[in-house]
Amino acid sequence: MTPAEAQQRIAGLRADVWRHAELYYRHAKPEISDQAYDALERELADLEAAWPQFASADSQTRRVGDDRVQGFKEVAHRQRMMSLDNTYNEAELRAFHARLVKLLEADDFAYTVEPKIDGLAVSLTYEDGRLVRGVTRGDGMKGDDITANLRAIPSLPRDLVRRGKGAIPKIVEIRGEIYMTQAEFERLNAARVAEGEEPYANPRNIAAGTVKLLDLEEVARRRLEIVLYSLGHCEPEVVASQSELHDQLRSWGLPVVERIWRVRGIDAAWAAIGELDRLRRSFAYGTDGAVIKLDRFEDQRAAGATEKAPRWAIAFKYKADTARTRLRAITIQVGKTGVLSPVAELEPVFLSLSTISRATLHNEEEIRRKDIRIGDLVEIERAGEVIPAVLRSFPEERPPGAKEFDLVAAVGGQCPVCGGRIAKLEVAAEGGKGVAWKCQNYDCQAQRAGRLMFFCSRRALAIDGVGDIVAAKLVELDLVRDPPDLYDVALETLATLNLGTEQEPRVFGEKNATKVVAAREAARALPLEKWLYALSIPDVGETTARELGRRHRTLAEVADSKLLQVVLEKARLGDRRELEAPASRKNPAKTDEEKARRKELCARLDAEISALDAGMLAGVPGELGPAVAASTLDFLASEPGRRLLAKLRKLGIDPAGTVVEAGVFTGKTFVLTGTLPTLKREEAEQQILAAGGKVSGSVSKKTSYVLAGEEAGSKLEKAQALGVPVIDEAEFQRLLQG
Repeated sequence: MTPAEAQQRIAGLRADVWRHAELYYRHAKPEISDQAYDALERELADLEAAWPQFASADSQTRRVGDDRVQGFKEVAHRQRMMSLDNTYNEAELRAFHARLVKLLEADDFAYTVEPKIDGLAVSLTYEDGRLVRGVTRGDGMKGDDITANLRAIPSLPRDLVRRGKGAIPKIVEIRGEIYMTQAEFERLNAARVAEGEEPYANPRNIAAGTVKLLDLEEVARRRLEIVLYSLGHCEPEVVASQSELHDQLRSWGLPVVERIWRVRGIDAAWAAIGELDRLRRSFAYGTDGAVIKLDRFEDQRAAGATEKAPRWAIAFKYKADTARTRLRAITIQVGKTGVLSPVAELEPVFLSLSTISRATLHNEEEIRRKDIRIGDLVEIERAGEVIPAVLRSFPEERPPGAKEFDLVAAVGGQCPVCGGRIAKLEVAAEGGKGVAWKCQNYDCQAQRAGRLMFFCSRRALAIDGVGDIVAAKLVELDLVRDPPDLYDVALETLATLNLGTEQEPRVFGEKNATKVVAAREAARALPLEKWLYALSIPDVGETTARELGRRHRTLAEVADSKLLQVVLEKARLGDRRELEAPASRKNPAKTDEEKARRKELCARLDAEISALDAGMLAGVPGELGPAVAASTLDFLASEPGRRLLAKLRKLGIDPAGTVVEAGVFTGKTFVLTGTLPTLKREEAEQQILAAGGKVSGSVSKKTSYVLAGEEAGSKLEKAQALGVPVIDEAEFQRLLQG
């Protein structure tokens, strides 16, 4: 791998890992399994180690996933909440033990082995035995204050009970996990399906989403549970080991895990992991692994921690549940972008507490690579997704007449929904780009339903109540052609919508219809970035939509964006390095006059971009490059794009951008570190952006200022080493005032 290839792969992985972390932590809607995410993160860490010149202090490999969202007060943890490193096999577990042997210069320690609960991490603070606060992990330093929501959990006591000789500390942070039982998960999903909404993916996602609701009544209705298992700050200390802590938590009347194992040596720890695997399916909460910790706190302190995780603990992830069944058929689904996705129709099989009859096959190339044929015995895996995945077939047990799958033949060379033309195109896929068949008809009924459902999703306009069933019915009845048409559907029409059949009607109902109408009206006030994302513009994801919204005032301005036009014009000139490189086969000789002219034009366009962009274009995830510029301008100039804009104008919807004008910080880049006396980090960032500046996650020679508060870490040290100016909050305010 060349340096250029390594840099490109690192940049791509960083964007992928960042995106999937956002989906998991902030939105509770992961698109890939934990194991797939860990594989991406591990590859990134390995490349950063092999190519340190391309490493970044702000990489996801060096920080805890951030679950903070808007609407909650932020609170600092007295003791930092960290993540855990993961392992998937015995060899890696023994390597963990070997590292501790070297660190502690001993080979005979006690471990605890505990269930790894699949929920949302939380820290509770009790003062003089009374619950005063509950905070999510957040970024490890600060989290969201969810105390009010925690009080709705019936199994969580407001006061610690004093039993036996264990004292109650003056102040104690107790860490644990919020979860939802399988029975409650199934109850909620049954209710959602009855109301025409898509079911939740898994108990962990719905538990994480519920904790962040601002509607306390809805939180109480969802019946969350909690289990507690570790210690943060404690004043004074009352226990000296993890096993003692477990007994102490139970004596205080707190909900704890059913069982932990205290063992000596890695062989005994490995045996306990196996025993836990045999027992864990009987627990009330979902588990996806075992957590192995040094038992004595003294040993934990001696082992220390990295930037992200303790060295004294590790999570062993169990293999995802699998089952064998027969592949009866392969059907095709059409998504909102027109991609034709094969779906396995299976003989029903019980897996992970559910009966499974369908599974994803990803794409035609994957089917061929795995040699999966209709009629085969296949192995399926459920690792958190709504639809499980087909892992492999068993050719040695293949029945006579098993048929190879040909997508084009299966659909007769046309879209199975609308009969339109299909084409094989490059599309975004897990880990990079892939090739898929796509329906070319923008007005395909399946695409229309998919776009409507996405338009109403929580990450877009948050119009709750319009799930896949409702969206499909609105499109089927031709009530909605484009997503904005939802605004023209009357309350009475929504209320009487039949989501069932003539023989077994299932009416949407006035209550649900009223919620939709209220939510769609509230969405009118959402900023431009949300609407750009909701309209399903090709290549415009959440981050790109946010950057477009920061650079434009209206949708009309985006459609005729001078900035995007200049970005495209510059891209047509070619790479500046190509213009400056000597002649070669890859870079044919040009006349000096031609090269000089193009370099001059390139420099002029750079200056124009800088002026239009107020210096903010570079250094943000998903920057506005030529691909985004082309797809945005092309789509909004197309017939469907013009149609969308016209409908929004007719509805009086004109969302406003959050344009940052040139200010005292224009051209300046800030890095924030530590806790500021009065400002939250987000408040400081907003003030910097509003004054025309940029905020970066890592320090370099190009950094203008490092804004440092209490407990500033490695970023402060790096700034001092590079001679970058370090300022406090008072100096920051003076600069802000000019």
